Amino acid sequence: MRAFGSLPGLVGALLITAACGGGSAPPPSSSSSPSSAAAPSNVSLDKNSYPVFDNPDAGADPSVTAEQGGKGFTGKGWQTNTDHELIGDPRAIRGGVFRQVMREFPGTLRLFGPETTATNEVIKQIVYETLLGLDPATLSYIPSLATHWQVSEDKMEYRFRLNPNARFSDGSPVTADDVVASWVFVTDKGLQDPPNQSMLGVFDKPVAESKYIVRVRSKEQKWQNFMNFVNFLSIFPASALKGLDGARYLKEYNFKLLPGSGQYIVRDEDVIKGKSLSIRRRADYWAEKERRNIGTANFEELRWVVVRDQPLQLEMLKKGETDWYYVNISREWIEDFNFDRVQRGVIQKRKIYTDAPVGVQGIAFNMRREPFNDVRVRKALHLLLNRDLLIKQLFFNEYTPMNSYFPGGVYENPNNPKNQYNPQEALKLLAEAGWSSRDSQGRLVKNGRPFVIEYLYADKGGERWLTIYQEDLRKVGITLNLRLTTGETLYQLTGEWRFDLASMGWQAGTFPNPEVLWKSDLADVKNSFNFVGFKNKRVDEILEAYGKEFDAQKRADQLRELDGIIANEYPYILEWTAGFSRIAYLNKFGQPSYYFTRIGDYRDMQSLWWIDPEKERRYNQALADPNVKLDVGALEVKYWQEYVKKGGVAFGAPK
Repeated sequence: MRAFGSLPGLVGALLITAACGGGSAPPPSSSSSPSSAAAPSNVSLDKNSYPVFDNPDAGADPSVTAEQGGKGFTGKGWQTNTDHELIGDPRAIRGGVFRQVMREFPGTLRLFGPETTATNEVIKQIVYETLLGLDPATLSYIPSLATHWQVSEDKMEYRFRLNPNARFSDGSPVTADDVVASWVFVTDKGLQDPPNQSMLGVFDKPVAESKYIVRVRSKEQKWQNFMNFVNFLSIFPASALKGLDGARYLKEYNFKLLPGSGQYIVRDEDVIKGKSLSIRRRADYWAEKERRNIGTANFEELRWVVVRDQPLQLEMLKKGETDWYYVNISREWIEDFNFDRVQRGVIQKRKIYTDAPVGVQGIAFNMRREPFNDVRVRKALHLLLNRDLLIKQLFFNEYTPMNSYFPGGVYENPNNPKNQYNPQEALKLLAEAGWSSRDSQGRLVKNGRPFVIEYLYADKGGERWLTIYQEDLRKVGITLNLRLTTGETLYQLTGEWRFDLASMGWQAGTFPNPEVLWKSDLADVKNSFNFVGFKNKRVDEILEAYGKEFDAQKRADQLRELDGIIANEYPYILEWTAGFSRIAYLNKFGQPSYYFTRIGDYRDMQSLWWIDPEKERRYNQALADPNVKLDVGALEVKYWQEYVKKGGVAFGAPK
């Protein structure tokens, strides 16, 4: 697995002008899936069988009036969404352990601050909750900790009514004071978390109007503000935050978690540093019966075990010692997954297509260092990566070259340079940049210094193509030294700007917030996502206009211009992309027919899948008897593409 970051602010929801409506699209049909468990006669697949708000007044403080958001609150004059679809499958069965592997143990379990990775983001999403959620099929807001919301006419002030039933894992109620304290904590500069502070620092301090109503006003009018406040501010108990500032949090909470209100909890004894991590489902989760949670969080335990060797991970799948395997090597997918247990259906293969935005992956430059501060050098190094050859010979034509920082969607600029392999043009550019002389070893030299590069990477499997790139660079006189590190070390070195080139990928979100990657003033802040040191005056102007533009089409035009500028500045050597995920898994699971949500990925397995008792029985039978064959399902899953063809809501740029 390559080193991937998760960008806060990139996953969003619809504009506030569209937040009040529910999706009218047909719900994803689970009954069409041959792999799903047969629905018991007493399980309804109708979303209306499941309440949006379960027994809404049960946990209300009797001293709080209806006008203050307490018992009897009607919601008159407020927005909400009581028409949203089911996200999980009501036929899901609770229980069991979902076993996974991780390449290395995270250096910290903190949610904020330096060196957080995708593992921290997983914890954040299932242990903690935000004010509102997102219907992944329609991209409309849905209630979460807040049942209702209001937006002022100038779109700068928001009010939220909290669910009186909401409870943290320590049993305390979720109140407006908790929202205020959480905002104060997350915006503390001592957290050393520039992206979150950039998104949430644009608000004045929230005000608790009552126990259940909180108000916040933004300092400037931006369309992302509502989205960022409701989707990215995790809520913690004010009591747990008392006396806890950012500096103390970084010191004391590396492997200790604050209480959350979500479906899972991390216990101290389930964190075995360097070896394993378990996250357990809460038996007392407050919103168990609400529609948004039906058919989700089905496993009693999510367990990760550290297995540093990728071939060993595959062997563990073959032996049934881990439940699934992410196939990120094309050769494995084409050549290695034809063994007996795959042929007998004991292990299933799936290539799953969704509408999730495609992330960016490539080789990041430290543009602060010579010679990478010269765009001619950066472009030359891009032209020396023979992507077409690698895709054909190593990747079995499974991918296509990536030429955009917003690939595959309405924001991609079609006029971006295609950067085909061209060593002659690369040498010309290098000569223009002063790299025209050679030493006795044939290396390019400038001012007596040979052209030597150090490249950081955390995925040993990438060496198959890196050594080819290394040889192509050697042929033109450039030395590329490969330095394999842990993901933790890679994040630390890039965050502190101590690198030449580094392997990096960013998971994209539904509606881009490019400011966190490309804003010039973040280039001077360590541990920001602009670790490449990108600065461009016109890009800053576009970012400023983009944040204030409420018209979706105009924003798309702005991002296409932005994409063109960035692509021609070459802050990354862009690699390749695909519109699917490839997984292999033990044939004992039930899952919705869509496998992943419309904007989801492999992480949805731990939320939406379940252990099917009948499948597990047949799976165990097939393990014991090599003559037993199980059904082999369809290789490709294109549910969401068919969903749109059948009349489901299509989305691209928000409207």
